[in-house]
Amino acid sequence: NNNSAFAKKYVAEALALAESLNFPEGIAEATYVSGVVHSCCAEYDLALSQLTKAYEHFSSLDFPLSSNGQCRVARWLGIAYRNIGMPITSLEYFNQALDLAEKIFASTGNEVFIGFALMNIGDSYTLLEEHERGLDYRKRALDVALRTNDKELQSQALWSMARSAENLGSFEQAYSYYEQSFQLRAAVADYLGMGTSRYGMASVLEKQGKRARAMRIYRRLWETFKTGISGVPQTEAFITLEIARLYVDSEKPHRAVPFMKRCLEIAQSLDMQPMLASLNELFAKYHKRLGEFDEALKYYEEFHRISAALSQRESKQTVQYFRQAFDFERAQKETEIYRLRNEELASANAQNERLLLNVLPEAVAKRIKAGETTIAERFSDVTVLFADIVGFTELSSQRSPEEVVDILNRIFSAFDIFSEQYNLEKIKTIGDAYMIVGGVPNPCDDHAESVAKMALEMLETVRLLAKSMSVDLAIRIGIHSGAVVAGVIGQKKFSYDLWGDTVNTASRMESHGEAGKIHCTEHVMERLQGRFTFEERGFIEVKGKGLMRTFYLIK
Repeated sequence: NNNSAFAKKYVAEALALAESLNFPEGIAEATYVSGVVHSCCAEYDLALSQLTKAYEHFSSLDFPLSSNGQCRVARWLGIAYRNIGMPITSLEYFNQALDLAEKIFASTGNEVFIGFALMNIGDSYTLLEEHERGLDYRKRALDVALRTNDKELQSQALWSMARSAENLGSFEQAYSYYEQSFQLRAAVADYLGMGTSRYGMASVLEKQGKRARAMRIYRRLWETFKTGISGVPQTEAFITLEIARLYVDSEKPHRAVPFMKRCLEIAQSLDMQPMLASLNELFAKYHKRLGEFDEALKYYEEFHRISAALSQRESKQTVQYFRQAFDFERAQKETEIYRLRNEELASANAQNERLLLNVLPEAVAKRIKAGETTIAERFSDVTVLFADIVGFTELSSQRSPEEVVDILNRIFSAFDIFSEQYNLEKIKTIGDAYMIVGGVPNPCDDHAESVAKMALEMLETVRLLAKSMSVDLAIRIGIHSGAVVAGVIGQKKFSYDLWGDTVNTASRMESHGEAGKIHCTEHVMERLQGRFTFEERGFIEVKGKGLMRTFYLIK
């Protein structure tokens, strides 16, 4: 509730004790709690590392301890990725938590884990601005909470429902949910939870124009910090910022100054860069209200400087977090393989394998290592994706070569991570174009679905990276399913490539598409209908194909 330093101290002692006793369950639990603590402190690099280790520890335990632990870890991995702005990745982990929760319920009758997973899935859909869908999951979570009479789940589900109501403009309902959540948290002395519920109540009152009542709640929250039981300094910073903002907009703006100074003191001591950006913007607004325009300009300039630095830092972190997410997924799938692999043999073959895997799919590389000289085969059912970055040629003429390569590398690095995450095969890049395939060289039944999921991730990633790097870029994507011929060409430099009408049609879907959209053939739409949402484009004249009925993949 109030001291992250003590939390870290005690969890470190717990982990050391469990390790000294060689107590696997204790090691798993302490590692998990360590990840939770770091996540609550916004130390997401450490949080993701600890949570990943915890998942591996729990996987070695017997059921139900294994599923119980993995369920909680998956949920907190989802929370961490949600908090760093990766809602789609977080949604995947929350769904994984839900699958595990249903497995636990089937054998133990414990439904609480299902409620938490449903609530978190609803939170992610709300972040993706699918408010109605988010509300549906949150209602289901509240139903579970009431059915199980679990007070913690009830308080969190009510708070989550309040957020939905607030987003949908139902302020009276939102206030009621926040108030019920507060009462439940007060009953169990959850001081941090009480603070977030009160904060929500004040936010709703402010949106209703009831600024005086909102101010009273904010002031009461701030006063409780003197008792030392209300939460971490970061929370105090957010509260003092809200109080200051209300005063700046009031008839007595000078009353904001002590609160802005207190907020600044906390933000500087904890290096809260986003908070410092907001504070500089508020200081600028304050001086502007007083007619002190030179001072206002200084603060605005500092606000823009910090914001630009944050955007650059966040763009680097985004790719880093993508990599961590992928590494965790791969570790889960390959744990058993690595356990059985002989380390000495792996080391001897490592360099040769790295060279081959840089240019060839793993299955194909193994065949070449086994002595095959000609590799060519037909695949009757695959899905091909072409993507092209719109606006990149113009951007290339305006930026230095180093900047151009850096931008393209960030985008394609993220794409490479997605292709491995969804078990797809990257075929090649040509300039600013990117080509992948599903179902080659390893046939599978879900290749079209995997390609569709990756395409949606690609759209969102380019949008976020373009925003963070302040560049005007969009991506145009085309998808088609069908038969291809695949093989390796070249002697000194191997190249794995695809040929056939399916490849040509996918390429035509991309070139005849629109920026920021995923253009699909009717065949793709038919096989994915019911699992994804499409918008019909109608019949268009496609070069080399004639009239074709095509669709846009929406979500």
